[in-house]
Amino acid sequence: QLFKIMKQNFKYYIIHNLEVSRYENTIKLLSKYGVDIKDVTFINHPNKNELTYDIKKKSVQKNSKIKDGWISCSYKHYLALEMIVNNQDDFAVIMEDNIGDFIEDIPVRLNKYLKELPDEWDVVYDSVWGDYEALNEEVIEENKLIYKKSNDITRNHDGKIISHGGTRAAQFYFVNQKSAKKLFNNFLPFNHSADMWMNDVLRKINAKSYWAEPSLVVSKYNAKTSTNLNFIKDFLYIIKSKIINFRLKI
Repeated sequence: QLFKIMKQNFKYYIIHNLEVSRYENTIKLLSKYGVDIKDVTFINHPNKNELTYDIKKKSVQKNSKIKDGWISCSYKHYLALEMIVNNQDDFAVIMEDNIGDFIEDIPVRLNKYLKELPDEWDVVYDSVWGDYEALNEEVIEENKLIYKKSNDITRNHDGKIISHGGTRAAQFYFVNQKSAKKLFNNFLPFNHSADMWMNDVLRKINAKSYWAEPSLVVSKYNAKTSTNLNFIKDFLYIIKSKIINFRLKI
C-alpha cells in the first residue's frame, strides 16, 4: 500500500502523425500540466505512407479491409506497449496527439487514480468520448474518479450500441507493467483501429478495465482526421500498398 500511494515517476508515449502543429501543441500541453518532457517519447514511425509488406504481414488480419492510416495508428499503439514492456516502466500513459486540453496537472491526477484503484487493475481510459453515467454501471459519486468498466458491448434501452467494450477511444489510457505485457502479447494481429480492436483484446485477457469520471482530458485538438492518404502526394505509395494488400489478402 505504501508503494501505491507514493508519488510515482510516470512515462508518456505519444502516438504522433508527424504534423508539426500537433507536436507543438502536445509539448505545450504536457509542459503546462506538470509533465517532465524527458519522460515523454513520441512514436513517429511507421507513418501511414511508410507501411511495408513485412509490417502488414505481421500486424494485420486477413480480410480486415482497414485503411493504412488505421494500420499505422494501431501499430504505433503496439510499439508503445512494446517500449513500456522493454523499458520496464512501472506505470505509463499512451496518448494520441489530438488532445486539446486537460483539467489539471497530469501526474497529480494519475496519483489520484492510483490511490483509488484496487491492487489488481489493468487499464484506465480517459478521453472526451463517452458518458459513463449513461452506461448504467456504477453510480457516479462526489469526490470519486475511478469507475469499473465492463468489457462487454453495452446497449441502451432501444438496443443501440453505446459502448463497444472497455475502451473509451484510445486517446489517453493508463497502464502498469503487468497489464502492458498482457496487452502487448495479445495485440497482434489486429483488424481495426486501436480503439475498437482493444475491446477484443480486453475481453480476451479478461482485463480489469476502468474509466475516469470526470475525465482528465476535456477537449480535442484538430478534430480533422489524419489517417487518410493524399492521392497526389502519396500516389506511388498507394499503388504499392494496394499490391501488398492484394498479396496478403487484407
